[in-house]
Amino acid sequence: MAQVLKEEIEKNIYRAAIDEFYIMGYQSATLRNIAQEADIPVGLIYTYYKNKAALFAAVVNPTYLSFQKILSTASSQESNPGYDKFFQEELPFIFSMLKNNRKPFIILIDKSKGTVYENAREELIRLTQIHIQTQLQKKLIHSEKKMDDFFFHILANNFMEGLFEIARHYKDEKWADHIMKLFMQQYFYGINSVIV
Repeated sequence: MAQVLKEEIEKNIYRAAIDEFYIMGYQSATLRNIAQEADIPVGLIYTYYKNKAALFAAVVNPTYLSFQKILSTASSQESNPGYDKFFQEELPFIFSMLKNNRKPFIILIDKSKGTVYENAREELIRLTQIHIQTQLQKKLIHSEKKMDDFFFHILANNFMEGLFEIARHYKDEKWADHIMKLFMQQYFYGINSVIV
């Protein structure tokens, strides 16, 4: 019985922390507000988390590591290039993240100033750039074309900013599915594929 109560308290702290960090950002969030929302004394938070930074890490780190893993795996030389892999493996991950971890994702990319995660947004863009560059370089080997690395950065930045915007304005699963399909179609095949 005591273990169940401890797990419930920890879940309440975690949920309250997500709400507080989502609304206030890391720097303005307080453990006092989190405790009040979780309906516990502030001191009880320290039973579960060393400090505010540790609680913040518990909220954002799983999402951050998942993104790093999918982007690193997708960027490996052994991975299968092309759109099929994206639609079969990476897009379902993105949908799952939007449905289940949207707030931690937004906290990570928009509200992590003052933490070890404050450069996570740029790191995700960098990993996306490597992924795009790896996939396109395989196709460019057979042609005479050379691409400036900055072009790959622009592609990665545009893709991730689109994803960030979808996460920020998420309405529901049906809406996200529709917007993501339009976004992916435009991203891979150009604006004419969406409007024609």
